[in-house]
Amino acid sequence: MSNSLKASKTGLAVVERTRQRLGWTKTNTSRWWESAHTSRATLRRFWQGERIQRDIFIAICEAVGISNWEEIAEPETLDSDPKPNHTTSQIHWQEAPDIDSFFGRTQELEQLHNWSITQQCKLIAIIGIGGIGKTALTLALADRIQDNFHCLIWRTFTHSPSLLSVLHSLLATFNQTPVPDIHQAINEIINNLQQRRCLVILDGLETVIHTSEYSQFISQLSCQRHQSCIIITSRQQPPNLDFDGQTIRCLPLQGLAKAAALELLQSRGLTGQKVGISALIQLYRGNPLALKIVTPLIQSVFGGNIAEFLNQNTLVMGDRLRQILHQQLQPLSPLERDILYWLAIWQQPISFPRLQTHFLISPDPGAVLEAITSLEHRSLLEKWYHLESSSFTLQPLVMKAVTDELVDRAAAEIQQVVQSQDMAHFQVLRTHWLLRPGTDDIVGDRILHHLRDKLWRLYGATLPETLEKILLLLTDKPPIAIGYISHNLIALLN
Repeated sequence: MSNSLKASKTGLAVVERTRQRLGWTKTNTSRWWESAHTSRATLRRFWQGERIQRDIFIAICEAVGISNWEEIAEPETLDSDPKPNHTTSQIHWQEAPDIDSFFGRTQELEQLHNWSITQQCKLIAIIGIGGIGKTALTLALADRIQDNFHCLIWRTFTHSPSLLSVLHSLLATFNQTPVPDIHQAINEIINNLQQRRCLVILDGLETVIHTSEYSQFISQLSCQRHQSCIIITSRQQPPNLDFDGQTIRCLPLQGLAKAAALELLQSRGLTGQKVGISALIQLYRGNPLALKIVTPLIQSVFGGNIAEFLNQNTLVMGDRLRQILHQQLQPLSPLERDILYWLAIWQQPISFPRLQTHFLISPDPGAVLEAITSLEHRSLLEKWYHLESSSFTLQPLVMKAVTDELVDRAAAEIQQVVQSQDMAHFQVLRTHWLLRPGTDDIVGDRILHHLRDKLWRLYGATLPETLEKILLLLTDKPPIAIGYISHNLIALLN
């Protein structure tokens, strides 16, 4: 009996269906190879139809619940002698993360497969808000297409490495000596991409994409002639690239479709029969990370009762997602932040002309349009269409993050004015009226309510007196200097 086995094409199809039901990727779900007491490299060889040790082959099948491993193996390998394995591919997965589950994304994978293999695009950008699943989708794609390339390289930009250090890392992968000059290093890398077909994945590029060096590097990768495919993931669209071309593509990633989101929730113990499960998916816009975060809370605090959770009229983000969204808001320009604050105050879609009417000092319409476009490229806006007009709003997770930031900034400004008696510290309270225009209902008063609660914790029963003293500072000040300050303070008093 042979000490090694390899999977048949029919057997691999059976394993493929089984792992999809589990939500596992082919080679990036660590539970799989750990359960089989093997490695990612061996699991990859299994998928390539190569011979692997008999006991590991059986363990890989059993890890996904397949006990009849004989039906997975190539029949002639059951009794034949082992033959040596040969592979010419270079796989550099070291920086690729492991993921616990992957559901849906069938259409996205088909589109990316078409771009990378059929159309042989040189550069593909996958963009989307934090937690939406860009990395998981890229891992699933790499699982699917890696055999079409001579070399696969994965680089993760968790921090903000210098471009030269990244270039040296890539050159080392190609077994080349690092060179001190950035331009020479880029030329050497492009030369390697020309000589063989490589799949290069640059994951989490938002940490460096705003720098001119990286922007130029990505631009060169997209315009120079080569036979490789560069895939980048980022929370914002890379600047200065023509995504209307035939060799450069961009996929704005949205949340999971309902069916895939249901599979994710079911894998974590929430059944599709639960009342409110569709509303939960819609509330979080199918964001996989957000759904994974909120599920254990619903189970532990509300006993799995989704409807009871939804009745709380709140969003739970968790520290990880909160930090991700905070990072995404940090690099915004003052005008972009002003727009987000107004959208958070409105809490519903608002048209471009109506948005313009609320600025204290009307900015150039062209600048506002450019800021809106930038926010779209950063995956922060939702666009709504009605008849021939369009309007903008924030998806709930972004709305929550922006609202929290707005309340914190407003409270900090009041504290600074109380301490210094200097009105110059008023910024957001001067430029934004925190009560939604044209309303006095509870929803429209939500931001003021949160701010009032925060200030009450700071000043207690002295809060009314404190606000009255601040109002006295506005005496004899010109309207442009006061802006919305008095409206906000009076609303807080009331």
